[in-house]
Amino acid sequence: MVALKVFISSILLLMVSMTHLNGQGQSVADAYMLQASDFRKNMKPDSALMYYKKASAEFQKLGNIQSYIDSYNEIGIILTRQDKYEEAKSYLDKALSTGHSSLDSNHLTIATTYISLGVIYNAEENYEEALNAHFKALSIRLLKLGEYHADIATSYGNIGNVYRNYKDFDKSIEAHLKAMRIREKVFGAESAEITESYAGLGNAYREKKEYETSLDYFEKALNNKIIQRGEGHIDLAKFYKYISDVYYLMANNSKGDEFKTKWEEIKRNNGQ
Repeated sequence: MVALKVFISSILLLMVSMTHLNGQGQSVADAYMLQASDFRKNMKPDSALMYYKKASAEFQKLGNIQSYIDSYNEIGIILTRQDKYEEAKSYLDKALSTGHSSLDSNHLTIATTYISLGVIYNAEENYEEALNAHFKALSIRLLKLGEYHADIATSYGNIGNVYRNYKDFDKSIEAHLKAMRIREKVFGAESAEITESYAGLGNAYREKKEYETSLDYFEKALNNKIIQRGEGHIDLAKFYKYISDVYYLMANNSKGDEFKTKWEEIKRNNGQ
């Protein structure tokens, strides 16, 4: 009987010890993620990568699958921004296979992985694979979030951008219009978020050679950006350039010059 009590006490002590160690491990992993995020925000991608990798190793030890995948997704995003597409895909493919084997197949974390893969395939001009990945992400998000959600609009925007690169301008416009309607309902017609839809539509209509409509959307984007940032902000420069380019395509050189001058002035005043 005494031996049994000693055995039970030993098991309880072991369980308490393991719980304590797991708690410490979780704290270490979370600290690594926070440090990585800080490095990323401060434009130190190599340091961020190092800490995301440290975090992923800790999460793997703990069996925290979702956080493990999240860290791999972050690694994939940074590597993509560094144009290291093959290395990024290796992390994202690992995140995807782990997600499918360990999580609900419609988990939002898996949608994030698909989006990152879609961005890479688009950059590689593999548009069919890019669309496949983005539509898979959209399907998961629609199931989990419903139609009127910011992330649904983002997915439609991604799809619109790929279709434009794919030279399917009508489908690009269709996707960007869906994104715009969602953003208008969720954020409002003068929001920062809807500006991305206006820009996407402006680009698609420009490529379709419907220049008046393109100008209308670029001007909406510019006006929104002025409301959000104020006159003279560097974020306005690209919209002045977009408008200038469309006027040149319309053979309206005086207007093209006018907006080109504004674009150059903003860049010069902002040290660029």
